[in-house]
Amino acid sequence: MKDVRIDKWLLVLLYTLAFFMTIEWLKPVEELTDTGHISLFYGFVGLALLFGLLRVPGWIGVPIKAIYITLSLQYVFLEKEWLSAEALKMTVLDVQQNFAFIWSGEWMSISYMFRTGLFFILLWMLCYLIRYWIEYRKSVLLFFGMTVIFLSVVDTFTSFDASFAILRVMIIGLLLLGLLFPLRLSAKTKTQLPISSYFKVSAPLVGLLLFVAIVAILVPIKEPVWPDPVPFIRSAAGLGESGNGEGVSKVGYDPDDTQLGGPFEQDDSLVFEAYVDSRQYWKMETKNTYTSKGWIQSSSEENSLLQGRYSEQIGGQVLVPPRQRSDMEMYEPLPILPYPYGFESLQTTEGIIYHQEWDTGKLILNYDEPLDMTYRTEFVPPEYSLKELRATDMASLDSMKFEMEEYLSLPKEVPSRVKELAQELTVNHSNVYQKAQAIERYFGRSGFVYSRDKVAVPEEDEDYVDQFLFETKRGYCDNFSSSMVVMLRSVGIPARWVKGFAPGELKRDDNHEKYYTVTNNQAHSWVEAYMPGIGWMPFEPTIGFNGVSNVNFDIEVAEDDLKEQEQIKRPENKKKQEQEKQAAKRKNTQEPWLLQIFPEWLRSWTVVSVIIGVAIVLFGIGSYATRKKWLPRLAVHRSRSKAEGWETFAVQYEQLLKHLNRVGIKKPAGMTLSFYAKEVDRMRGDDKMSTLTVAYEKGLYGQRETNQNWTELRKMWEDLIIETTG
Repeated sequence: MKDVRIDKWLLVLLYTLAFFMTIEWLKPVEELTDTGHISLFYGFVGLALLFGLLRVPGWIGVPIKAIYITLSLQYVFLEKEWLSAEALKMTVLDVQQNFAFIWSGEWMSISYMFRTGLFFILLWMLCYLIRYWIEYRKSVLLFFGMTVIFLSVVDTFTSFDASFAILRVMIIGLLLLGLLFPLRLSAKTKTQLPISSYFKVSAPLVGLLLFVAIVAILVPIKEPVWPDPVPFIRSAAGLGESGNGEGVSKVGYDPDDTQLGGPFEQDDSLVFEAYVDSRQYWKMETKNTYTSKGWIQSSSEENSLLQGRYSEQIGGQVLVPPRQRSDMEMYEPLPILPYPYGFESLQTTEGIIYHQEWDTGKLILNYDEPLDMTYRTEFVPPEYSLKELRATDMASLDSMKFEMEEYLSLPKEVPSRVKELAQELTVNHSNVYQKAQAIERYFGRSGFVYSRDKVAVPEEDEDYVDQFLFETKRGYCDNFSSSMVVMLRSVGIPARWVKGFAPGELKRDDNHEKYYTVTNNQAHSWVEAYMPGIGWMPFEPTIGFNGVSNVNFDIEVAEDDLKEQEQIKRPENKKKQEQEKQAAKRKNTQEPWLLQIFPEWLRSWTVVSVIIGVAIVLFGIGSYATRKKWLPRLAVHRSRSKAEGWETFAVQYEQLLKHLNRVGIKKPAGMTLSFYAKEVDRMRGDDKMSTLTVAYEKGLYGQRETNQNWTELRKMWEDLIIETTG
């Protein structure tokens, strides 16, 4: 339906309204997740819609959008390195690795940078659809309806308050529908509605919508008549609080883990709230001894506790980076305190003596009874270098077997097929980190199911891990984490079982500060494996959980080190390399200062050649796409240098016919030149084409020597060429 031309100012209004409706999709993303730099997404949507509004050709718009996406990803994920050759290399490598993950089905391994890039592409496609809906379909009913449904679902099932968002979307959506309806009607009837009449028709709609919006804001809100459907839906989905028959335990922290297995009853009772900048796993304790049915902690009483310390009082402390804080409000008394990874110090409202066990990590207060209290922890989130992780080797662990004996021991009851599976998963990996990763990723691609109901309990002669790995393949975090610990130990990697709470649900208070609510449903277990030279590192094998290990993407440095090692192995090249370095230094001192302001990578002949090649390709594409505009002007310019006369005029007339055909004024087969000239003149409102055609026909029929005003004919020809070019 693009037969009727849309006024440019009306089009600006339509695109502006569409922009504000689109960003309503992004606001819940910022509110409910840890997504930052949301303004980059707003900017990209605005850029994509602006290019559509201005009819920017694809050969210009696509590269600019791709550059915007690339620079945005580098700015967010490679802050210190962006706009550098290193950032470009890391971006390309990240794309290559993620395509490999997709090809192998390892979807959970896709990096956040790659996921963000895919989200940009999704927004790109959405902006294209918006242009299609506005200019071709002249209806945004589908987009409007999807937006309302999306906000309704988010408002119902999450903490996001979409009350005003839905009101804004209703006003914008109805306004868009009302403004597009006359355009759709004009397209069907093939009539052009004057813009003044158009706004007269639309004015009552705008006034009515504004009135309804004001009334909707001012009138009191009545309580809902129907009951909240969320509890019913959660119950129907198996997430409710109803039990599952005999032998059903209640979810939550329990210090007794001697017998694992069996279904759990949901419990959304609030345990604590945590004001913290980023999601954290809340650690409580570790256990070292697997019994084939569960876990216990075996350790000597001697030196099990660190020396008691007084907690600092909350208030007045200056937070020194890289330290972070978590303010904790306990609602359910616990025998030990949860804390984030990298724990450094404890602060309370009044001084309290506390201890931390070195073997279990328990944070214990000097009170006999569990406490519900407010406290603050300061911590430094651990960061792991990918280069160092990939440098971990099994030989280093062999020298630590006595020291790590308690984290390598397994009961005799563990069947051999468990160990054989662990060997099979890790045999093709050389370093400790990749072996641990191979086991961690095994569950997500091998048919295992996360479930808290219908979970088996091992019989007396069955092993808990073996039953899960080979019989049921169905369970919750205890099944996944215990299985990973046992398999890690089976291949000689020290590992221990960790208990605590998952990050919880992100919310915002009245001051829009982020905090996490942690309920008994978030009680969780995971794995810590020992990386030689680094220490204990958390791993998350449970399906549906992401973990919190912060791995620095410094693999490029690792590859550079490998290159240096290869150079060391070839000492005969050392002298040559030194000479090349000296030559490069001399070249830099001799280069003009203007050239030296560019980065070294930009001065590389390879990079320059690629840039020139891309520029030539883009120039060629652009020249071809705009040939209807520049070819006629080139013909006019060239014709001015030729002598006037019949031969020149005949060539010019043939060029004019081809040009009119290119711009859409085609001569039907069988139509005479004179009749075709009258049709062209009728469209243009003059008689220039007829005058040129008469002169051309006279020349064809032997009257070439007839006196003609060739100068005037050339001027008419130039006018026709230029005016029909646009």
